Parts: sequence; C-alpha cells; structure tokens
Amino acid sequence: MTKHTVVVAESQTLFRDMITNFVEDMDEFQVIGTLKNGQEVLDFIDEKEIRPFLVLLDIHMPVLDGLQCAKKLKELYPNIKVVLLSAYDDEESIETVLAVSADGYILKSSGLDEFKDTLRFIIDGKFVAPQKLVQYFSQRLESLLKIERESSLHYIKERFSHNKDLNNRELEIIQLMKKGWTNRMIADQLGISEGTVKNYLSIIYKKLNIKNRVELLQMLSDMTG
Repeated sequence: MTKHTVVVAESQTLFRDMITNFVEDMDEFQVIGTLKNGQEVLDFIDEKEIRPFLVLLDIHMPVLDGLQCAKKLKELYPNIKVVLLSAYDDEESIETVLAVSADGYILKSSGLDEFKDTLRFIIDGKFVAPQKLVQYFSQRLESLLKIERESSLHYIKERFSHNKDLNNRELEIIQLMKKGWTNRMIADQLGISEGTVKNYLSIIYKKLNIKNRVELLQMLSDMTG
C-alpha cells in the first residue's frame, strides 16, 4: 500500500510526539517531518523540495502560527491537504479556520478513533469539522437563506397581495428597499433616474398610508417578524 506522507507541526514536544505516534499507527500514513512551528514547515517543504500529502498544524505556535502557515501553504501548494488542530471551538476560531481554506479542523479534545476517522475522511477529499462547527454553520446558512427568501420579489408580492393598488415596478422598488439599497442604487439597478425613484416612493407611501422610508421598513419588518 502506498502511504500518504504527513508533516506534523506542534510546538509542545509531548503533543507533537503523541500526534506523530497516532498517525504512524495508521496503515495509510507515513510521517516525514515533525516540526515546532509554521515557519519550519515552510522551510522544510522548500528545502527538501517535497510535497507532503497532509500537513497537521497546531493553531497556536510561535514564530508562525498554524493559521498563517495554512494560508501560506494553500497559496503556494493548493494541492496539499491542511488540517488544523485546536483546543478551541468558539465561533471566532471556527470562522478563522474557514477563512484560510483549511481542509479540516480537529479539536484536541477529540478521541483517538475520531482523530483517525478524520484523517481517513481527508483522504477521500472531504472537509471535516467538529459537530459544533457543522451545527453553527447550518444555523448561519438557514439564517442567510431566510434573509434571501424574505428579500425576493415573490415574497414581497405575497406580503402585499392584499393591496391591489401596487404595481410591479412599485413592488420591485419595495423589494430593493428591503435589501437596504439606497435610492441611487435602486435607480442604477432599474435604469431610471434617482428623481423617478423618489416619485415612486411618494406614490408607494401614499398607497400604503405611511409617511416615509422608516415606516415602510418597519412595515416590512413587522411582516417578517
């Protein structure tokens, strides 16, 4: 069996040796480098002119931390798999990991079987992350989809279906206002003048029996609340 080459970077000797032993215990992998920081990883790859299949990086390391190293690795060698190791699973840490395009994220609190399974998933080209991360971004995605849905023209038409006085152009302007667009942005989008947008808004306010943009936005907020 051809083994996948691995570089391990961890500043603490005990953890570095433990991780190395865990990886070496797997038939699929062979550790070719054990290093103390991200800069050593970059130097090792450059000097040895070798491209490991996988680099395991502790996030918190001196000289060059795991996040900075991961970002540089992905810029220089996009085909190298990069997995970050961390003791933290807070939202800020999770978002930072995704921002550097890592292929996986393993918590140091993970069990040995979970650790090994994660590495095997990486071989199959899957992004692997803790359950908390998956749940967090699932909630974020659901929230973004809700916002997108409630800003669609179809949604606006449904909410104002009781008001037959509003025509399609007026509903379109209401939709763009709900997205937070300015009069100038709306004008550019619709290919009309800013003055024409203001005229449409005056008509919309009159038809809805309100006075201004603030009241319209409040009305839209009440509809989705």
